[in-house]
Amino acid sequence: MTEVQKQESQKTVVAFITGLLIGGLLVWVFSATPEEKKEPTEKSAETKEEVVKTELKTAVTETKKEEVAEVIGTGSITVVDQKAGQTVTLGKLELPTKNGWVVVRDYMDGVPANILGAARYSVSEGLMPTVVDLVRGTTAGGSYQVVFYTEKGDAGFNISEDTVIDGIATTFKAN
Repeated sequence: MTEVQKQESQKTVVAFITGLLIGGLLVWVFSATPEEKKEPTEKSAETKEEVVKTELKTAVTETKKEEVAEVIGTGSITVVDQKAGQTVTLGKLELPTKNGWVVVRDYMDGVPANILGAARYSVSEGLMPTVVDLVRGTTAGGSYQVVFYTEKGDAGFNISEDTVIDGIATTFKAN
């Protein structure tokens, strides 16, 4: 190891230790418990106003939480048994969300398996799929499942970010 490499290595170690010390100091400063404030026995008009503001903020927050909970509604998928091939024709769709995916996957022994294809839907964009194109076609005699997935906003299907919407699924056989 050359002298320059030794000096660079030492600088790296010193920078690392300095970072740990600064990080530890910041954790210590921000995790210290604040001193307890004594409540006044009689609330002033200003304090009452703050209480009302806090209650309003809480009500707004709870309303937003309820709106998020209502994002996923009831939905349904109808798919009939169909000829094996590179596409799956969808029947009637009742969408559980405003944006998402209709996904076709293998269905073996009652267990969903590999994803074969996905088609995006969007109420605001007027996207309503009638067919799902597959990466790998279905085979005669095979069972398949069609489910809804969420859309995390990137308009691309991503198995690690978009998640299956539980409780809404249908199966079909390829002939």
